[in-house]
Amino acid sequence: MRGSTLRTPLNLRIVADNDSTLGQHEGREISSAKTCLLLTCAIALGAAALPSPAYAGAPEACAPPPASDLVINVKDKGAKGDGRTDDSAAIQAAIDEAAGTKGTVLIPDGTYMVNAADKKLKLRSDMTLKLADRAVLKAIPNDARKSAVLTISGVANVWVIGGILEGDRDRHGGGAGGWGMGIRIINDAKNITISGLTSRRMWADGFYVEGVEDLRLCGVTADANRRQGLSIIAANGVLVSNSVFKNTHGTRPGAGIDFEPDVKSQEISNVRVVNSKFVDNAGPGILVAGKKARIFKMEMTGNTFRGNRAFVVENAPGIAAAICGNRQTSRQTETSGGFNAYAEPIEIVALQNDCGETGFVLDRGNTKKKRKRAN
Repeated sequence: MRGSTLRTPLNLRIVADNDSTLGQHEGREISSAKTCLLLTCAIALGAAALPSPAYAGAPEACAPPPASDLVINVKDKGAKGDGRTDDSAAIQAAIDEAAGTKGTVLIPDGTYMVNAADKKLKLRSDMTLKLADRAVLKAIPNDARKSAVLTISGVANVWVIGGILEGDRDRHGGGAGGWGMGIRIINDAKNITISGLTSRRMWADGFYVEGVEDLRLCGVTADANRRQGLSIIAANGVLVSNSVFKNTHGTRPGAGIDFEPDVKSQEISNVRVVNSKFVDNAGPGILVAGKKARIFKMEMTGNTFRGNRAFVVENAPGIAAAICGNRQTSRQTETSGGFNAYAEPIEIVALQNDCGETGFVLDRGNTKKKRKRAN
């Protein structure tokens, strides 16, 4: 991108399309666009980015779970959390007791081994699963083609809060299958909130969504998963906010988030991805692939990308125009001048001035093969 830049006190370099001074920050000049868009100025000066108009069907925020006096500790059901015992049955017993009560299943600190191959941990409607900060649900190594640490299927009003899901990526038997998930949300689940949860080292995806209405992912982290950080196949009403998707690598597409229906009957609509980070993924930070079905009504703004391409859009008309106010960062070392020269690390920040700007969005248009006309 073109533009003159000067370093700020935090070793931050702001880059935008044209040259002019945005203003002074603690006595140092920040330069950016000649025609200074208000959004760009706000980001460069440290203010919050201006929001884009949200679609009516997209959730606005993560609501807290309903209040309830019922708390069921999985250790009272026999769970050990010692990193050796299969705790699947004890945890499921606590889940089943909380079903329909609006109560909470509590998983204290510890490592709880679970049978992901049989997808035994199934959450129920009207409940909260709360993991302590150092609580880990860890998949027992398996060779299954399909597996999941947690499953949310055909239920409603579920909260999953805190803790860590850990897959068997390092010890998976054989190389078959691409369906080892941290958490599966499927079969028309409704009003689902995932907050503060880390899903890491899965054989496939940290988070997998196929058939959901009103899904909120707030403050989640997907780290070092093999296929995707988050796959969304079919959904209506999704919020991804203040989350991190990083270090996805191992098999394609390797995206932070992949929006990609599998069949024509599936659609993705009313989606907001805001204020999240996409770092060092093998594929794009966000992939929108509408080759097989329609993807529409999306807003993606205020996100930060480093070490991967920001956006790739294909066969999804109008989506690129809703990608606004994001930023791409990179790091470099700059040598100071003078007799006592030294290397100083700085961070380069490229700001997105225009919605759909080509420096941020690779829009491949229609990649579908055109059928040859019959002679």
